[in-house]
Amino acid sequence: MKKTLLSAAFAVLLLAPLCAFDWGGKLNSTTKYHGNKFDSLFWYESAGAHLWFTSPIGSKLYFGTDASYEFRYDQKGDTVKHIVDINLFKLSGTFHPNQKDTFEFGAGRFSVNDATGIIFNQTSDGIYAKYSWPVCSVSLYGGTTRLLNSHDVVILRRFSDTTVKPEHASFVYVLGPSYIPLGLSLYFPSLFLNQDITLEQWGFIDYSGDNYNRFYTTLMFSGPVLNNMFYAASTTLSIVNTASFPNLSNLSKLMLAYYPAEKASIGFSGVYASGDHGAISSFRGFTSQTAVSASETADFGTEYESKLKAEISGTYTFLSRVYVGASAAVVFACPNTFSYNGFQWRIDAIWNIFHDLQLSSALYQYIGKNGGNDKLCLSFSGAFVF
Repeated sequence: MKKTLLSAAFAVLLLAPLCAFDWGGKLNSTTKYHGNKFDSLFWYESAGAHLWFTSPIGSKLYFGTDASYEFRYDQKGDTVKHIVDINLFKLSGTFHPNQKDTFEFGAGRFSVNDATGIIFNQTSDGIYAKYSWPVCSVSLYGGTTRLLNSHDVVILRRFSDTTVKPEHASFVYVLGPSYIPLGLSLYFPSLFLNQDITLEQWGFIDYSGDNYNRFYTTLMFSGPVLNNMFYAASTTLSIVNTASFPNLSNLSKLMLAYYPAEKASIGFSGVYASGDHGAISSFRGFTSQTAVSASETADFGTEYESKLKAEISGTYTFLSRVYVGASAAVVFACPNTFSYNGFQWRIDAIWNIFHDLQLSSALYQYIGKNGGNDKLCLSFSGAFVF
């Protein structure tokens, strides 16, 4: 498969003007210490290399690709992995049928996300098309997850989220489970009082044998509240069609962002992922998204499932080179009834030493109720772009 993709890439580039060809790369490394307590931390190490190149094809089309190698070591399980992946392989174009309308398309492997950023947010293979009028735009997406590398993409399945079997853990590329994601989005900018409305429908057709088809309908409102305050509010109804009967669940999200100064921001967010309450079942997205930085237990996972989380955050940028962020959140579990589960905090710092060299660090902790879900993590990362 990799030989086919590389051959196609070179074939496309041969058609492009050589003078417009551009390429580059990135070297990155992360050292992490994580565990339940200060005296029981495990060492995690990763080091990777990316190589990318881009080229226009004529005046309307554009091609880009990004391939990577990554080494991972986790002391907790004493595991070593060597992973090769293609993160981007995309042909895209923008056309203007008239002075007011725009048509965009993309085909290949590229990042895709839904309006909430929680349900579907990952690299995917497929085709994207968008037509924009002055008053609205329509977007369509269709693809497949079968050719993705399961080392880098985690799809939430009916029986297990682990798509890499133990006997395949040493493989550099493990094919993902077979799903067909289908998406339709309607976007109405500044429909009233500068408020935007988004209506989305996503469906994920299961061809992996789990009989776990999922469908999500999202309504989102967003826009300014004041000159320097913005909001986004959404609600999602999900239907999961299992072998027995369909389950209805809900995901609701509210976000407020306030900018008191040019380089500062203060944010508040609240997310509710339903549990089993009467006719409403437990919510589950399609791809893995970390909701809380807790330790996994038998009755409490880290996904957006049976949870209510309220978070406040703040960021500030010094001298356009140093970014500092902090956040704190309270988490409630709601599998059947609401109950306090824990509190988490996080501090991030990023230093852009030069335009091609960056250092970053993060420290976060989850303090669970009665110490059941405690987790602590300290990480250091560096990246060099060439």
